[in-house]
Amino acid sequence: MLHSRRRTTTVPAVFLAAAVTLAAAGCSAGRDGEALAAGPAHRAAAERQPSDPSGWTLPLMAYRPTQKQHDLMVTAEQALVRSCMKDFGLPWAPPAELPPLGPRNEMDWRYGIHDAAAAAARGFQPDPAQKARYEETLRTAQNAPRRSPDVEVVLGGSGLPPEMLAAAGPEVRAGTFHGRKIPKDGCFGQARRRLGTETYGATALASKLFSRSFPESLKDPAVTAVFARWSACMKDKGFTYKDPIALFDDARFGRQPHPVTPLETSTAVADTACRGALRVAEVWHAAETRLQQGYIRAHRAGLEADRRSIDASVRNAEAALAAG
Repeated sequence: MLHSRRRTTTVPAVFLAAAVTLAAAGCSAGRDGEALAAGPAHRAAAERQPSDPSGWTLPLMAYRPTQKQHDLMVTAEQALVRSCMKDFGLPWAPPAELPPLGPRNEMDWRYGIHDAAAAAARGFQPDPAQKARYEETLRTAQNAPRRSPDVEVVLGGSGLPPEMLAAAGPEVRAGTFHGRKIPKDGCFGQARRRLGTETYGATALASKLFSRSFPESLKDPAVTAVFARWSACMKDKGFTYKDPIALFDDARFGRQPHPVTPLETSTAVADTACRGALRVAEVWHAAETRLQQGYIRAHRAGLEADRRSIDASVRNAEAALAAG
């Protein structure tokens, strides 16, 4: 079924494989981060917790819409779709937004979990209350009455799956509903063309570069060095992992819902302690920041064009909502 594409935060097993940058007042990067990570800090009796990365950012985020801008575009699109459907004499309401589950934003768990109390209580798993609300909202959406094929075509136009188009009535297949011409790609397509929100500002160039920086950061000498110290720290605590990625790939601790085990909580507690003592997230984040700064220098013209396109879509959304 067609519905609005509202961005939600979902749970990766151990951490989000995406990207981050320190806020202006955040922890130091580069050589400062490397110096802080050095030495036998992982053997200290009191191992501090790492900074909260949910407030960090990355350079390429300047070339993507903010969450507020994304939500504005979605809201405007929904208003235009509702108006379009009303013109066909059809009621329409967007599906309920899925509640948050797991990290607070895409940066929160990007370099690993960092809440020692949560790690001790539930390992690498999300808050059970969050999970229950998420699953209940999902069940409600899945159990909602299905729209007829005709209505689906009015919403989505000729780009729908062939089986849905085939199930629609002859008038709709011919391009009209109750004598009124169906817009190209339906009411959703009409709204997105007006707003310029086909991808909600997630341009191909910025998305490609943003995705590239995380795996490339794993090769940075400062990152491989701090990973080695993290591995030694974990081994001191009785856990053998080459690096945090190996922990992420441990099938015992994620991927599918499962009961939290003592092994999971003890591993998560060790992980957060080692990360905090060695400032793994800060060093990792600094490396990814440097990479993205290089991408921006190499692709500035294209990225700035993308930013102008996003700004235009935001202005279009504001104008559509102001017009009622």
